[in-house]
Amino acid sequence: MEALAHITTPEFAVAFVVSFVAAAVQSTVGFGFALLSVPLLSLLNPLFAPVPQLIVVFPLTLAIVLRERHAVEFRSTLWIFAGRIPGALVGVALLKLLSTAALDVLMSLMVITGVAIVVSRGTFRRTSAREFFAGVASGTMAMVSAIGGPPIALLYRNDAGPTVRANLGLVFAIGLCITISVRAGAGEVSWEEVVIGAALLPAVGLGLRASRYLIPRVEGPRLRNIIVVVAGASAVMLLARGVLNW
Repeated sequence: MEALAHITTPEFAVAFVVSFVAAAVQSTVGFGFALLSVPLLSLLNPLFAPVPQLIVVFPLTLAIVLRERHAVEFRSTLWIFAGRIPGALVGVALLKLLSTAALDVLMSLMVITGVAIVVSRGTFRRTSAREFFAGVASGTMAMVSAIGGPPIALLYRNDAGPTVRANLGLVFAIGLCITISVRAGAGEVSWEEVVIGAALLPAVGLGLRASRYLIPRVEGPRLRNIIVVVAGASAVMLLARGVLNW
């Protein structure tokens, strides 16, 4: 446990607060945990991310799905998962062809295009084809940048809050299960990271509880606007990172 000795009390306090806020956002909007927590905590202390954040967000996504289980649409999520498989393959190909900076720019442009499409079409409807291609985009982004939520969130932008949270939660829960299993099998999950994740679980639980009071305040048009803003923020972050590292 030598690595834990390198985390100071102030650092843990900051990580606790960041995890709480990120959990509250994800529990309310349906996504955004990794977008908010991983970049900040990586800068604070690399020990906090990404594995500890993967560990704590997994039970959070399961709790969200259970809470909103009446709104799960299995047919929709099956199309998304069908798209994530070729999307992951595209991501692998891009990793071999492009630099990290170029990938960040490309992924940001994908999200910006998605934002432009859903914003310009007030009657944007989900179809099987759009669910599939959102899965492709999500799988590609998850593979190259670890941020796969925006394409799926934009797909559900015009749906009711429970539908957004339930279906994004189901997609994320299964995806996280695969990611954590693969990392563990490859020896990329240490006991130190598991302990750090466990220590941050109370913050995530508090964030989930706080969402009970936040959800009634953001349902309807306000939720749709927040989805676009958070997705747009992820695009700006990736674009800035890509340009700075070019």
